[in-house]
Amino acid sequence: MSLMIMHISGLDLIAAHEFLDAGQVMIFKGDTDMPGNDSNLPLVTVITPAYNRASFIDETILSVLNQDYPNLEYIVLDDGSTDNTLEVIKKYQDRIRWDAHENMGETRTVNKGFSMANGEIIGVVNSDDPLLPGAISRIVDVMIKNRELIIVYPDWNMIGPNGKMIQHIKTYDYSYIDMIRWHHCIPGPGTFFRREVVKKLKGRDSQFRYVADFDFWLRAGLLGPFERIPETLATFRVHPGSASSSNQGRKMAIEHIQLVEKIYSLPNLPTEVLKVKKEAYSSTNYIAGIVCGNQVFFDKTKYFLMAIYYVPFKYLFEYKQRLLIMSWSLLGAIYSIFSNILKSL
Repeated sequence: MSLMIMHISGLDLIAAHEFLDAGQVMIFKGDTDMPGNDSNLPLVTVITPAYNRASFIDETILSVLNQDYPNLEYIVLDDGSTDNTLEVIKKYQDRIRWDAHENMGETRTVNKGFSMANGEIIGVVNSDDPLLPGAISRIVDVMIKNRELIIVYPDWNMIGPNGKMIQHIKTYDYSYIDMIRWHHCIPGPGTFFRREVVKKLKGRDSQFRYVADFDFWLRAGLLGPFERIPETLATFRVHPGSASSSNQGRKMAIEHIQLVEKIYSLPNLPTEVLKVKKEAYSSTNYIAGIVCGNQVFFDKTKYFLMAIYYVPFKYLFEYKQRLLIMSWSLLGAIYSIFSNILKSL
């Protein structure tokens, strides 16, 4: 999951269609028998994409295998790792389905997992984000009791490289309108969804590297209801190699803009979604300005000015704190630029 996280005054900012390319090379293949030992419960498929995560994937695999849910299929896919991730995966080859391929990125790797999945309920657990005990049983229980739900998501803990908790994240109760008008990815780690969602959406959109999961949730939100489970069932690990901490920059900012443009180009959007279009564009530009990095001062300034332009009066009331955050972000960019100039002298 490509997750961008900021905690800003109560707002946890967690901020098609291509499966496998022809000619894709598969290098290894594990047991293809479908696991599970309780046919009375729906089969749940967990997919873990992995790239150079040898330090963390062992813990994540065990967090899934040690779940108390009895009807589980676990697919672990190595995306061309250059460290010993594959060796760690192979330790569990008798208990998981696994495969490896040349590097093609997380989005396409997850889509490959979707094409392999047999479960009625599916979740993507990133290779450095272990599940907490009892997570899958609780998720399935909620989805069985409410058959109309297509996606459920829990609260979660942000953890550091050593697994110690940094911050508890209490997610928002679900609102599609809030998700799009705030440009706020409400579902986070530990999110599970019905198989029909993948079929209807045709997987994640491979044009996106950083916001493919957010795009998936925004499109899925047009299909049916989500629900928050107000329990802590998952984790998200922050470390120097994580996508959220090492890949922020101009490309990520551009993807956020492309995402909102894509959603609003879809046909037959509900009236209430169309009503918040300007606010959605404003929030997206605000986020783009935050994530674009300190080395692109003029891009950052442009994004912030566009954010204000779309809904200026919002920045006098509901979003007035954003003005302060924008100011600090711009000052930080200026400081970074001058620091680099001084270092080069």
